[in-house]
Amino acid sequence: MEQKKYLTMKERICFTVGAFGRSGIYTLMSMFTLVFFQNGAGLSLQQGTTIILIGRVFDALNDPIMGMLVDKTHSKWGKMRPYLLFAPVPIAITTILLFTAPFEHGSTAAFVWALVTYILWGVAFTVQDVPFWGLSSVITPLENERTSFISTARLGSTFGGILPALLVPILYQSNLGYTKGFFVSAVIFALLGCGLSILIFFVSKERVPKMDHTPSFKETFVVLGKDKLLIIVIFASILGSTMVTANQCADYIGNYLIIQNYTDFSQIFTDASQTALVNNVDAAAAYDFWIPRGTIVTTLTVAIGVGMVPAMALFPVMRKKFSLKQIYIGSALFGFVVHALCYVVLSQDVTKINIYLLWVFLFLMGLPLGIYNVITYALIADSVDYLEWKTGERHEGVCFSFQTFLSKVNAAIATFVFGQILNQTDFKAVNKDLVDVAGRQIFYEQSLDTQKMLLALVTIVPAVGFILTIIPMFFNDYTGKTKEKAQKELEKARIAKGIEE
Repeated sequence: MEQKKYLTMKERICFTVGAFGRSGIYTLMSMFTLVFFQNGAGLSLQQGTTIILIGRVFDALNDPIMGMLVDKTHSKWGKMRPYLLFAPVPIAITTILLFTAPFEHGSTAAFVWALVTYILWGVAFTVQDVPFWGLSSVITPLENERTSFISTARLGSTFGGILPALLVPILYQSNLGYTKGFFVSAVIFALLGCGLSILIFFVSKERVPKMDHTPSFKETFVVLGKDKLLIIVIFASILGSTMVTANQCADYIGNYLIIQNYTDFSQIFTDASQTALVNNVDAAAAYDFWIPRGTIVTTLTVAIGVGMVPAMALFPVMRKKFSLKQIYIGSALFGFVVHALCYVVLSQDVTKINIYLLWVFLFLMGLPLGIYNVITYALIADSVDYLEWKTGERHEGVCFSFQTFLSKVNAAIATFVFGQILNQTDFKAVNKDLVDVAGRQIFYEQSLDTQKMLLALVTIVPAVGFILTIIPMFFNDYTGKTKEKAQKELEKARIAKGIEE
């Protein structure tokens, strides 16, 4: 007997397109916020990483609360969909405000503005983020449809994340400079992302039955304490936060491990201390490589993204042969080996890094990241089923709020660790007043020790994250025959309740 299908093609397409749009906004924030805080608003590395850490700590409270609100929502549209309709406008506004620098470069007012807009952006994005991904757990009761649905959406999300990596470096390294370049970028991705993400509201349907009883906040935390799988996923994700460092910090790799090594700084500065510029300095003339300076960072991010795409596309196939636990641990071990090998090979001489070899390594680094881009959502969805199996109650909103929380925490911890360690070196941040005759930004030449540390930060630090993330996953026993038994029992219970079609 052929298994009934619930998902429509419109739902698949619109969810993927929506994920594409939202990812452009999220990548702009996660990949370039620290760069903007430093070079657009004039804040120090320590100030920038402090803002990011504070904002994400706030989200530690904000995301689960949003999840509870979702689970308590009762409307004619369901409990997820209303937020998909009303959240895009606040997201667009706060995205633009976040990448605006209205106050004096490096002033206290600039710091306060950056902190407040960063927190407001986090609140606005969370209002949509939790129900957007939580929708995957109620749009179909079938695990195979859910796996395919999430995998396709994460592919859209990955391509959406590549777009700002293509465009933003070109804009801020043009004569627009950092401040105007990032502002224009924010306007573009705010309008594009919010316009696309609202589409899923109009075509989606929530099909998994709602709970008869909506628990209080206190009851919710008590119940979640029984969700062993969710706890495992949370600890695994937090311990492995630094896995994404290379992706988060591609801007620094591009500027100081590649561009610097193809730049003749004697054509830029008149002295070794880099205090005076050459008359009528032309940054483009001092740079000698066939790839334009503004697209170096793009090639690095694309290399990672190209690696992520086949991994996500193959995930449903792998899922047929291996358990989520096996895929998770296997991917982590592969990630560790690739990152460690990259350091061993490239650390031989950081002043002559072969960009073609770096592309190969970044592609390989993207493979396990592509798996994690999908598998965490699959594990969170499993945790919803696990909780229902153990307690009879479903908490999609709360469970998926931890996924959105974890994605932000991962980026925040990776950026914070990166910034704090780099701050202990003699790294020279950009002075946005230093521009050439065409208005292009001039970068300082970094020391050999700083270059070595940058390489370690995007190879050794992620390698450690890959090892640490494995530890909690060994305790995941919701797999194999146990999971099969649970799914059969849940199916019987849902048939008894009746599933909306």
